[in-house]
Amino acid sequence: MVDILIIGGGFGGVRTALDLDKKLSSKEATITLIDRNNYHLFLPSLYEIASSFGLDLKKDEVRLKKTIAIPFGEIFEDTKVNFVQAEIVSVDLNKKEVWSKGEKSFRYDYLVLALGAETETFGTVGVLEYAYKFKSVEEAVFLNKKINEKYKEAERGERPLPVRFIIVGAGFNGIELAGELACCTKKIAEVCKLKNKCTEIKLIEAAPQILPVVYDKERVIIRERLEKLGVEVLENSPIEQVGPDFVQIKDGPRLNADFIIWTAGIRASSFLKNISGLKLDERGKMTVNEFMQSIDRPEVFGIGDNTILLDPSTSKPMPALAYVAVDQGKVAAENILRALKNKQPEKYRPFYGVWIAPVGGKFAVAHLGRNLTVSGFWGWILRGLVDFRYMWSILPLSKAMSLTAEDVSVFTKND
Repeated sequence: MVDILIIGGGFGGVRTALDLDKKLSSKEATITLIDRNNYHLFLPSLYEIASSFGLDLKKDEVRLKKTIAIPFGEIFEDTKVNFVQAEIVSVDLNKKEVWSKGEKSFRYDYLVLALGAETETFGTVGVLEYAYKFKSVEEAVFLNKKINEKYKEAERGERPLPVRFIIVGAGFNGIELAGELACCTKKIAEVCKLKNKCTEIKLIEAAPQILPVVYDKERVIIRERLEKLGVEVLENSPIEQVGPDFVQIKDGPRLNADFIIWTAGIRASSFLKNISGLKLDERGKMTVNEFMQSIDRPEVFGIGDNTILLDPSTSKPMPALAYVAVDQGKVAAENILRALKNKQPEKYRPFYGVWIAPVGGKFAVAHLGRNLTVSGFWGWILRGLVDFRYMWSILPLSKAMSLTAEDVSVFTKND
């Protein structure tokens, strides 16, 4: 009996577990997935939680969380995957043993590390103390509550307008949040009967331009959409300090804000540094080969945001995208199966040429190839279909349909 242990229930970890379940019998292996949470977080819709409108969070917080927090019990129902909710505190690669809080141990023959990522501050002063982070459902719900509180204060005449937002980092996360936040705050202002300029949103990017990985024509579409929604985009504006109610731009002005939201980057889980003998790069990411194996530990696999793997066609690191982690999870599962059968491992062939960026309301920009871009309402429809396809890949059809319908019901109240 072979023991397969997966640490982390993100996109890659879940895919690895489900693929192994399909191809291995209970007599061949035990498959165990460990995560500190009891749910799988659908990160691409996290911005929707922070900017959702029309719910009473005192009554509907659980409903809101369920739109993107999918219980592992539902995902692994009727499978052979054993889910354990626990926090891992140590990994011994030599003994092939993992320990969790409470001193419970798990042995393995094959280990898959899918620990995900953490917020990257780049050493900027004040980020940890004063900026709203944006990596968990709890952080998103907390931000949503605070936003609604500010507008209620304004409605009662207890604070001046506008309510000012600064979003630091104009990658996909920052752009999606800025666009949806603009729609949300407009709705809040209407309900609160606030007039004139009620909201000010600044999206700040340290690089010379937003979304450096996209084509110019798509960047223009996204910028024009943001501007139409009232979002001010500041490029080439690195932040050198964050305060309780301001950001200081390097060699530039100090900008005041009620909300400072940090979406500027991610880094690999810091837990990796505690694993003795695991080869990491200078940024603390696990170094893997083309088979998704640790360089010098073939029984240890790494997938997703906690790994560093260069695309052989560009010599650049793989981007942190959900479907990239899913593809890597498939390869990790396949190569564990091949190892059990003494077959040659399969190479991971990178693909990340497609992306879809929602930009507020029923509007998205979908890049489907070098010469094919769909924007506006049909881009939004495509994003919905992609999300549904993923839900159907991890849940029964009826549950995937029910969850998608609930998401549409909750998240379109801004539109």
